[in-house]
Amino acid sequence: MKWEAWSVVFTGLSLTSVTAVVLFLLVAINPKDAAYGSMPLVYAGGLVIVALAFNRASAWAARKAPPQP
Repeated sequence: MKWEAWSVVFTGLSLTSVTAVVLFLLVAINPKDAAYGSMPLVYAGGLVIVALAFNRASAWAARKAPPQP
């Protein structure tokens, strides 16, 4: 795959991870079951790291891409 395509893939994965962070934060605010405990916050924290990693990977792939004419 070309580097532009990898950049788009990583950007999409980063945005999906950000959406999951918001979802887990909303579940933490208003859980359906008290048994959830603090797990939504743990998942949200982990996904913040994943989102940042995909964001950095997207920027790296964009830098490796040749300049467009």
